[in-house]
Amino acid sequence: MSSKIIRNWDGSRTWQPEAIHYPESEEEIAGLIRRAAEDSKRVKALGSALSWSDINDSPEIAIRFDRMAEVLEVDRDQRLIRLQAGARLKDVNEVLARHGLAFDNFGSIILQTAGGYIGTGTHGTGSRTRILSTTIEKIRMIDGLGQVHELDAEHEPELFSAARVNLGCLGVVTEITFKCVEAFDLEERLELVDFDTALANLEGYLRDNDYCKFHWLAYTDKVQVYTFNKTDKPRGGFGFTGFMDQTGISGFFFTGLMGLGRLFPQLVPFLHNSVQTIHFHPRRRVDRSDRVIKVSSSIPIHQEMEYAIPIEKAAKAIDETRRMVLKADYRVNFPMEVRFVASDDIPMSPASGRDSCYIGAYVGSPKWAKGYFAEFETLMRNYEGRPHWGKTFSLTQKELRALYPAYDAFNRLRRTCDPQGLFRNSFSDRVFSTD
Repeated sequence: MSSKIIRNWDGSRTWQPEAIHYPESEEEIAGLIRRAAEDSKRVKALGSALSWSDINDSPEIAIRFDRMAEVLEVDRDQRLIRLQAGARLKDVNEVLARHGLAFDNFGSIILQTAGGYIGTGTHGTGSRTRILSTTIEKIRMIDGLGQVHELDAEHEPELFSAARVNLGCLGVVTEITFKCVEAFDLEERLELVDFDTALANLEGYLRDNDYCKFHWLAYTDKVQVYTFNKTDKPRGGFGFTGFMDQTGISGFFFTGLMGLGRLFPQLVPFLHNSVQTIHFHPRRRVDRSDRVIKVSSSIPIHQEMEYAIPIEKAAKAIDETRRMVLKADYRVNFPMEVRFVASDDIPMSPASGRDSCYIGAYVGSPKWAKGYFAEFETLMRNYEGRPHWGKTFSLTQKELRALYPAYDAFNRLRRTCDPQGLFRNSFSDRVFSTD
């Protein structure tokens, strides 16, 4: 146990619980929960605290998984990996590679713990590929009464389905078993495409490639179109820019440019056009899938809001976002990211029931974030946008309930699993009715 301040990744949010615990077993966690119930204390299980939203709010007792971060078993024949909730994605990828396995899809940042990753429904890109939470085979979770549940599609199937994107509301996840695929390499191609042309060809990019994403540096007239396809070609093609990305130098370089843009906002359009010309020129490379999917190992500090909309509305929404940025007084000094995800059947997944386009509104200055995010969120309401749970959003309970058909069913499960409200925090109180 220790008393410390908890900060999220970018330092924009801090919490000071009464105590932080570092358990080594499920028995310890169950004991903590039972004692918390007796003392009317609330409990928050934390991953890497990467999230920008208040999902990490830790009112009284926090649990960290530094001592429960192991890969417990790899079943090569069944292509399964069982791991503790504190295992970090970057480490899990290395274990999988040693066994000739891989995740089919995951996000571009690999600092998260497995428990935090599934808790927020974090995603990668690939219009035919679903989020990582859909590959879960089993979950071990301790509810608000200190009882351990071993969940799968046959044992407590409703709770299992919901726990795959649990928002930290159902219990403390301790172990996760994922279904994997055979290891594969990807060929990444980067093209710079005129903005209007990229949108006109969007359907083709999604149809003809295994994975695809867009980056747009605001105030430039071209989109960085990244396509990724499985390949048997020899690895290589990294070049100087690839070296900068892999070593993290590009992240430090971009951090410096963002700082310059904050000091001299009028320079942001010039800086973005210069960076695109110097660094983001057309290229290709082939490497192990997880090395291609992840971005630079050094990510500049920034703020994020991201919304998932029906994929058929993507082109119009992307174009409207560009027009909004170009008209505004604030300076967007970070790339807009656009990714694509296949629909799933997880109750509180932003991609639940619909193929989705995720539009990320990112900015490297808190001063500009407030106005940018407010305007972007208003725009996303017009497209039935669902927020990424780990990123900034301000939708009300009424709005969220209208967006998620299974909202009420999930809320009932939440109350059943946590009858005393041990897992409540500011996030759950604003997302779910406490009546």
